[in-house]
Amino acid sequence: MKPNKNLIFLHIPKNGGTTFHSILERMFPLKNTFTLRLTKNRTTNRDVLVNLPLPARKKIKLLKGHFPFGLDKYLVGESEYITFLRNPEDRIVSYYYYVLSQPNHDLYPIVKNEEMTIYDFVTKIKRRDVNNAQVRMISGVNNRDEDMLEKALENVENHFSFIGLVEQFDESLVLLKEMCSSKTLFYKHLNKRVKTAVKPGLDKKTREAIAELNSQDVLFYKAMKERFSRELAKQDNLDDELEKLYKCNNLYRFYPINTLRRIKIVIRNGFNFNW
Repeated sequence: MKPNKNLIFLHIPKNGGTTFHSILERMFPLKNTFTLRLTKNRTTNRDVLVNLPLPARKKIKLLKGHFPFGLDKYLVGESEYITFLRNPEDRIVSYYYYVLSQPNHDLYPIVKNEEMTIYDFVTKIKRRDVNNAQVRMISGVNNRDEDMLEKALENVENHFSFIGLVEQFDESLVLLKEMCSSKTLFYKHLNKRVKTAVKPGLDKKTREAIAELNSQDVLFYKAMKERFSRELAKQDNLDDELEKLYKCNNLYRFYPINTLRRIKIVIRNGFNFNW
């Protein structure tokens, strides 16, 4: 991430974004941050951003939240995007169980009352944040689904400085750390649903439906995972960096950030972190 550019975090639902929000909020002052928030009726405070006077928009250096590609046009100066992707099948399953765990979610009544299975969820819920949501949001394409994949790949090439993977979250942070002036990107897991039971395996019909209705996400994820693997292979000190992150995360689980700052000399001497 370049210091002279605005940073835009495109948070795709159920892709580890809540945890990553907390990391970004330690990196950017609140006065330079604008978060698009989702309301109960599925709208956002996008109009607030659009209607901000120029002096206020000039202050925004971090824009984050649930929104499709394209909001950089409302910021002042150059911007770069970052996001996290997830295996499309895992994302659908996670979304389904998340809805069932959230009675206030707008999809909860229909999923619960109709006793929807995952197959029902993926085949009957016609919403942009369900099927092909990753390609849809990164492309910014609203109407022509056949154009989404090509546009998403084009946007990645021209506008995204980083794309991480939920399945390799720590490895993603190690790669991102190289772009953040060696800041330590430690974290606590947030918005992670507690597992109360082992989920049953998906039957063939459900897996085929997910693959068919998320075909563009499947192709996009495969391409981005190959790209991620190439970048990861270039990291000579990957194991050391992962160990540092693991140790710092363990400390952060038990101590608030202000306490960690007060004892940073101990941490620095022991783990060689740059705070």
